[in-house]
Amino acid sequence: MDLPREFFIEDRLEKYRNTSLCNLGESGIRNFVLKDLLISLDCSIEELLNIDLKDSPNMGRWDLREEISGLYSGISPENILITTGTSEALFLLFSYCIKPGTKFTYLSPGFQGLYEIPEYLGGQGRGVEFQTSPEWRELFRDSNFVILNHPHNPTGLSIQEEDWIVLKSEILKFPGVVLFDEHYRFLDLESEIGVSGARLNHNCYATGSITKSFGVTGLRIGWIVGDVDVLNHLRSFKDYLTHTVNPISEFLALHILRNRSKLLPGIKNRIRANLKTFSDSAPHLNSLKKIQLPTSGLLFFPELNEGISSERYADELYKNCSVFVLPGSNFEKEGFIRIGLGEEESRFRLGIQRWVEWENSSNRFK
Repeated sequence: MDLPREFFIEDRLEKYRNTSLCNLGESGIRNFVLKDLLISLDCSIEELLNIDLKDSPNMGRWDLREEISGLYSGISPENILITTGTSEALFLLFSYCIKPGTKFTYLSPGFQGLYEIPEYLGGQGRGVEFQTSPEWRELFRDSNFVILNHPHNPTGLSIQEEDWIVLKSEILKFPGVVLFDEHYRFLDLESEIGVSGARLNHNCYATGSITKSFGVTGLRIGWIVGDVDVLNHLRSFKDYLTHTVNPISEFLALHILRNRSKLLPGIKNRIRANLKTFSDSAPHLNSLKKIQLPTSGLLFFPELNEGISSERYADELYKNCSVFVLPGSNFEKEGFIRIGLGEEESRFRLGIQRWVEWENSSNRFK
């Protein structure tokens, strides 16, 4: 049996994420170190030392599921399954729902894991371009399974208030399954937390995580929200995979969620500051043709001038400035680059300054 194709972004991330001066290729907040995280959480090292390293409950510890259920309307802890990151949550649901010949639709360009695994399982995928005013009804045409990733990776676009009216109408008529992948829901810059599509109808599921939004990707904690009976089937399949999640990760995830109102203002202020730095400098970045900045999440997807290879541009930017971005070719969309806003503010400013200087020097990209 063949394996899925290479995960295009991973080789580049492995190569540059730890060596660049300014890391704009990551899709999350620059990670905390444990000491700083514990201080922010008012958590002592003694509490960590007293964690029992037994297996956690297969569905996830109850108090964590209870805390997560409070992020949604009309959801109980029984509707939550804790997973090892959202990757496992997605794999479990795809394995349950996608059969050979299943027709699925997704927003394009997209995060590769959202369409690669369904295709690997025998599904027939069709991308629907995510624009400022998308044709939402097109997602539900000739489809058995709809995947909605918002705020969207890589474009940074999000579902607007008027879009929800159309989506809800389509979902209520749709006989198939709808998945809302909501990794950046905590990073809505205009409200405390973004709107969720979880349980808009009995056939709606949602995945979520704290890892990228709170700068703790190494904790590998995710979850899936959905029908209790289906989650029990997924939990049974999970027993063959990771079985349970790490109890230390669960402990820290619970404390992060309980302290989110204290942590998120500083995180969002970082994103806003980096947005302003980029916006002020954008007129001097001559290779960029079109820029649409995000209102949620921390990613966006500027268009390059015609004829510029995204991979070559990303290589030259790293070589000349030690600034790391991901090429659009990694998302199977040439002519764009993906930029993340999660870098530390001082590193971000220095990286953008170097980028501007390079773009306006005799050594600029040609």
